[in-house]
Amino acid sequence: MTIKWDKFTIAHAVVLFVLMVLLSSAAWAGPATDCLKGTLDQIIEVMNDPSLKKPGKENERRDILHKLVKERFDEGAFARRALGAHWRKRTKEEKQEFVKIFSDLLERTYLKRIDDYLAKAGSFSGKNILYLNETVKGRYVVVETKIITNKDTKIPVHYLFKSKQGNWLACDIAIEGVSLVKNYRAQFKEILANSSFKELIAKLKSKQQKDIIGQKK
Repeated sequence: MTIKWDKFTIAHAVVLFVLMVLLSSAAWAGPATDCLKGTLDQIIEVMNDPSLKKPGKENERRDILHKLVKERFDEGAFARRALGAHWRKRTKEEKQEFVKIFSDLLERTYLKRIDDYLAKAGSFSGKNILYLNETVKGRYVVVETKIITNKDTKIPVHYLFKSKQGNWLACDIAIEGVSLVKNYRAQFKEILANSSFKELIAKLKSKQQKDIIGQKK
């Protein structure tokens, strides 16, 4: 039996195929992914902006990036998770000081990683980031991405998100399978096993100053 395809049938089949493709693509997306993509697109745009790379624009560039990261990171959650069991032992003032210093350290570490990826890729844009999957895990959502620095290198970066007052905020990042929170927690645990909390703060402040000096060179 010969099947005859009229124009209407063909058009209907094409539309159905397109809808299936769009729906299958959308299945990988979600609100947390949308929020992350919006922030990363803006960060990359700022980092690639030639006008912000000019001498004297360092502070302006830094302030814009700081604002973008602050809007997408739950700084309190990052700090609390990184300090682990030691968090409960701290006073309100100590917690506030730690969140401020640790957030600055985390932000510099994260932005430096992105800056390094930009340098490796040469020409880097939002197309260099693949948004692969969004998985619900209890109260959290994991957004899986891959950063393409060149045709042979794809770096997996997973973000742990939690909804806070209707906004999706990151509370951990795993780069190539290594959680930033767990990595810092292990370091802080080792320091606090042999030193006081005051000495930990002093070490973080010292690193903060070294990073600032290094960025100015």
